[in-house]
Amino acid sequence: MTKKTHYSIAEAAEFLGVHPETLRRWDRTKKLQAEKINERGDRRYNLEKLTNFKDIVRLGTDNKKEARIKIDESLATLEKIAEESKYSFSLGDHFRTSRDLAFFILEDKKMSDQFQALINVFSFEVYEDEFRPKMSGTDDSGEFWSFPNIKEFQQADIKFLRIFLTKYKHPKIISRIAHFLWMIEKDHKMAQLAVDQYLVVATKLKGLITNEPKNTPAFEISKALQSAYTIAKKVNYNVNKVNQSIADTILNFDNQSSSRWAITRRLIGLALTNKKEYGEDFWENTIKICKKMADEQEEKNNLFFARNFLELGEKIEKSVFKLDDKKWRQKIALSLEQEAEKHKESFVQSEFLVKAITEYRRLGDNAKVEELEKNLQESKQNMKFETFEKKMDISEWVAQIRTRFKTIVEKESKEQLLVRLTMDRSILPKYEEVKQQAEKNKKEYPISFLFSHVLVDESGDIPRKYDTELEKEYLSLLHQYYFSLMTSEPLVTVLFEELVEAEKLDLDAIQKYMIKCLWYGKEYDLRDTETKKVIFKSRKWIDILTPGIQAYLNALSMIKNKDIKGGRNSLILAVDSLSPKIEGIIREFYETIDKPVTKIKTERGGKQVTEKKGLDELLRESYASEIFGDDLLFLMKYVLMEISGYNLRNNVSHALMFRENYLLIYAHWLFIIILRLGAYQLSIKTQ
Repeated sequence: MTKKTHYSIAEAAEFLGVHPETLRRWDRTKKLQAEKINERGDRRYNLEKLTNFKDIVRLGTDNKKEARIKIDESLATLEKIAEESKYSFSLGDHFRTSRDLAFFILEDKKMSDQFQALINVFSFEVYEDEFRPKMSGTDDSGEFWSFPNIKEFQQADIKFLRIFLTKYKHPKIISRIAHFLWMIEKDHKMAQLAVDQYLVVATKLKGLITNEPKNTPAFEISKALQSAYTIAKKVNYNVNKVNQSIADTILNFDNQSSSRWAITRRLIGLALTNKKEYGEDFWENTIKICKKMADEQEEKNNLFFARNFLELGEKIEKSVFKLDDKKWRQKIALSLEQEAEKHKESFVQSEFLVKAITEYRRLGDNAKVEELEKNLQESKQNMKFETFEKKMDISEWVAQIRTRFKTIVEKESKEQLLVRLTMDRSILPKYEEVKQQAEKNKKEYPISFLFSHVLVDESGDIPRKYDTELEKEYLSLLHQYYFSLMTSEPLVTVLFEELVEAEKLDLDAIQKYMIKCLWYGKEYDLRDTETKKVIFKSRKWIDILTPGIQAYLNALSMIKNKDIKGGRNSLILAVDSLSPKIEGIIREFYETIDKPVTKIKTERGGKQVTEKKGLDELLRESYASEIFGDDLLFLMKYVLMEISGYNLRNNVSHALMFRENYLLIYAHWLFIIILRLGAYQLSIKTQ
């Protein structure tokens, strides 16, 4: 028999997105009743009942006849959706309600899987002849996942798609499904059908752009032509016709479209990879287009894009006509010089000057090289961060706090000092002050909130974008918090240096303090399931935290004794050990105060499973601020999970940190966070 999963009132209310009192009212009125799970009369909600109730509410019916009508309506409107939608994934999204109606109301898993197959087919990112997942990553166990996943398609799905293909006429529908069937089964008839329909899609979109240049997704034209060309070449079908469509788009693309330059540039690049398939007349006209586009972008002061077209024009002349006209390169050099002047007194001026010097040196213009090299030296000399350096000169302040800490450390006992690390609010940045300063910055420097921001990591990837108003405000908050940490971290560093110097920080004292004052010291009994006898006793959290704390203390001791290499080794062990433990501490803490630590996840086909919430979900709960206070909560977010912060949990878990990336301040913050999370007085069941 399958074991039922039961939820408390608090967990069930969170799952449904309602207040617990609303749930109790539904129970009294028998709208959604809890069930008694033991003789004591404890009332709990069955997961399956909760899920069905939620889906019935969302889907708007629990009547099978009405569900079939809704499904038929969604199929009947597909052609209209295809005509109006800007992007292919909209066609997949259209079937989500039908999939859920089939699964939850009709209880027809086969039909539900068929709709899921359609969702998946239209959700892929298609590039040339490759179907890429829309999303991918690793789960908490480090296992790779992706959506959609081509390996999940069954033979029944393929058979259904073939039948589905015959029922519709819109080229967006036919091209995507035919392309998928060609890719997965190598059916040449499907390949030919996909080529023809992609050409129809491109033609329709070009017609729409003439009437509505701002509302038509122009990039879909280049995607359709790219896919059409790739397939056509592989099956040797209508290659000339595809090339003609590409050439026509390059030479006659609508002038009113804001995407004209980007589409033209992409398609010229595609044509260049197959330059022999196009005649000289085409390439002569394309060179004229490159010159015209470069002039247009230069007039708009878009010098980067102007250089793109200058480089394309030069490349065409060299590769097609075997000409080496230095005028292209002279214009590029001049553009880089103008870009440097444009960014005068900015730190990027040097970058453009170096590039301009390189170009003029290739051209043999020594006078220009000498002139710009002088400018480069002046640029470096003028590049000062006087305000920044002045703000960071805190040597006198550090000396003052060192004297004060020295007095405190000498006077107080080891336990009193651990209490200070646990409770003293002056150690942490004040969230409210950070927030007020961020709001002040928004009023004084509004221009920084007008544009989107991207975060670029060391690998050149863009893990996060800040586009919406709320996202940009949060990024401003993170930036301001960083500056507050720059003040707090010297204070924390000096404090720990004095603790180590006075030998007031050792493992025995920390363990005794945890047993006496923190809930980590609670003792647990491990009993035999049959005899109920105690096999052994364990102080679970002290036992699991001790190795990391020991490594941390070793690092402090070695650094004090100038053993930097050994200290670095122990520091790595400490950070790697303590970072992931905090997630478990918070999870057990939530369980103890009856807050939900699991979530319900819908797998393929609508199957419901439960899994533990991750650290980011636990810390983003609406009640987290109430429990931990804003100062500690934001510190935990910044240190452990914010990409714009230290992000230790993710970087440690995915091995994104190397030896030089481990800083002693990371271990200090982890130790302080662990002490503060253990200070809550809880009633823990210890058997």
